[in-house]
Amino acid sequence: MRRLLLPLCRLPPTAGLALLLIGGAAFQPARAQALPGAGGYTVRGTVLNDATDQPVARAEVILGGEDAQLTASDGSFSFDAVATGTHRLSIRRPGYLGFGNGRSRESGPPRSILVGPEMPALTFRLTPLAAISGHLSLSTADPADHIRVTLFRRVFQNGRSRWSRASVTESRSDGSFRLANLLPGSYRVFTAASLDDPNEDSRGPMWGFPALYYPGVTDVGSAGVLILKAGQQAQADMTLVRQRFFPVTITVRGMPPAPTSFEVADTDGRSTGLPVRFDLRTEIAHANVPNGSWILIAHAFGVPMRFGRADFQVASAPVDLAVAVAPIPPIPVEINRDFTSTADGSLPLNRGPGMTLDLAPADEFAAGGGLQLSRSGQDGGASKYEIRVFQPGKFWIDTTNFPFTYVASVTSGGSDLATTPLTVNPSSSTPPIEVTLRNDPGTISGQIDSSSPGGAGSSGEQPRIWIYAIPLFPTTSHLREAAFLGNGQFSLPNLAPGSYRVVACDAPQEIDFHSAEGLAAWSGKGQVISLAPNGTANVELTVTHGEPAP
Repeated sequence: MRRLLLPLCRLPPTAGLALLLIGGAAFQPARAQALPGAGGYTVRGTVLNDATDQPVARAEVILGGEDAQLTASDGSFSFDAVATGTHRLSIRRPGYLGFGNGRSRESGPPRSILVGPEMPALTFRLTPLAAISGHLSLSTADPADHIRVTLFRRVFQNGRSRWSRASVTESRSDGSFRLANLLPGSYRVFTAASLDDPNEDSRGPMWGFPALYYPGVTDVGSAGVLILKAGQQAQADMTLVRQRFFPVTITVRGMPPAPTSFEVADTDGRSTGLPVRFDLRTEIAHANVPNGSWILIAHAFGVPMRFGRADFQVASAPVDLAVAVAPIPPIPVEINRDFTSTADGSLPLNRGPGMTLDLAPADEFAAGGGLQLSRSGQDGGASKYEIRVFQPGKFWIDTTNFPFTYVASVTSGGSDLATTPLTVNPSSSTPPIEVTLRNDPGTISGQIDSSSPGGAGSSGEQPRIWIYAIPLFPTTSHLREAAFLGNGQFSLPNLAPGSYRVVACDAPQEIDFHSAEGLAAWSGKGQVISLAPNGTANVELTVTHGEPAP
């Protein structure tokens, strides 16, 4: 018998960057007929598989949040006597990425359709979800049952690539596993460690199977990447080799009266999934670890946060080590308001920080960031705040400004944090983060040109358009959603002055705007503008066709 070893780690959420304005899809040439005397029109359409163009049967189509029906074998649906005006339409089907069902952020909002004369038949395309199947084999030829398998997906957080946990399952009695309902994208597969089932108090020999990344490596940097297309079925087989695990005894110093977690990480600081058992009475922790170089990491939760780290090596023998759990000094944040008077001679109210500030690990596989800004004082024109971190490391700064202001600069110790990650050391204070806010932002206003499909006011599905103002300068700020003004118009206010490439897309995109390679991918698309303080730049855009971001 074996028992499963669960990792003690925290994984961050992740977030999308698309700027959705309104919903839409392709049109069919057939026309719906008005119902005489019924005061409405027939809304009919077809649901297709976006990868194969085949009809999708038994998909649930919901009109207006009330009327619902299943599509026929040819993917068709029809609603009679639908009143003139704008209605919301949702579609869902197991095994597909629907929309408007509210069950996942990726599904997106309901589509908007305008019902009226000359009502066209509609075509909606659903993206089939992918899956990864695999088989775990043990070098002992025993059944590889109940081994935990974790899936990581490549996502974008404020324009930077990260790996986020996407799904978890366990192998069946025959060693097989399946990770289903996956969006198109890039994935990595990871198995948690498992051990034979000894007496936990025994210090005798212990054997088991270390954690592995597909296709069978212990280093995530060497792990294979599975790139899934819509509806694709991928295979990820691995062989786990039985090894000896040796006792590691950890004496914990500076133990606070607060909840504490421990984990064994590899030399890059990534969790292995090996558990650590802590005896609060003796303040001694125990683990069992195979040969190799490792890091013991301790977190104590509270105010202040505490952290400890001890590097060690296992060489076919038990190991005794000590780890000191010490407070992590909070990082001071100074927010300077470089404000000028408004048109009426007044200054903006000096309330709160005027912005949010988040820390994102620079290591794209690391977990943990910072806590919310908390106020620590006032010094002349600068507001004093602080932010606490879960653990030392290198972090990118992400900021979001409040209305009528923008973040002009973020520095620490003379370093520009828009181009250099912030380094938080475990044994020394971090120089203050200095933020400058200004109140002379600019606005980008625009119009989608008349050549784009589905013009405003036409009956049928209303077009979906994603507008991006891609900054062509270093920034810590997030991309924001455009304001839809109707008649194909949009507005992006509260932008820092500078140069932008403004693009309109018919599918959401994940844009790397922090690297030269990411910016080069958009060269020649949209329109480049220069935005002055308190200025307005006007653009007219043609919608660019593109595949949805993976």
